Amino acid sequence: NYYNKQPPFVEEVGKWLGAPVPSSYSDLHYKIIDDAPDPQASIAVKVPEEYFQMLIKNKNLVKYDDFKHQLASDLKPREWQDSNIPDDFIQKPFKNTTIWVTKNDFYPKYFWYQQSTLYMVYSSR
Repeated sequence: NYYNKQPPFVEEVGKWLGAPVPSSYSDLHYKIIDDAPDPQASIAVKVPEEYFQMLIKNKNLVKYDDFKHQLASDLKPREWQDSNIPDDFIQKPFKNTTIWVTKNDFYPKYFWYQQSTLYMVYSSR
């Protein structure tokens, strides 16, 4: 499955996530707008939890709840989206799901993993 019936650009998705997508991925949904003045990306993909743990370590991600007060522009991931949008493939993080963010980006990437799915959201609003 992929967004807008276009074949998935797995290499591009891997660049946005921060590591090549593992061969065992499935159920990929994405929306990437990276050739605009304000790049945006939303990705949902089923991957092994080990892949997500590797991203946390390799990308030096920090826990959102510990870092959110230092964010210049915060998407507020637990609040930003109305879950009633029928075409949206990004699932809001559960209250007990840990959200991770990139620490050194002015517009951070938000990551969370729940029900075997890795979610990544980036917006330069």
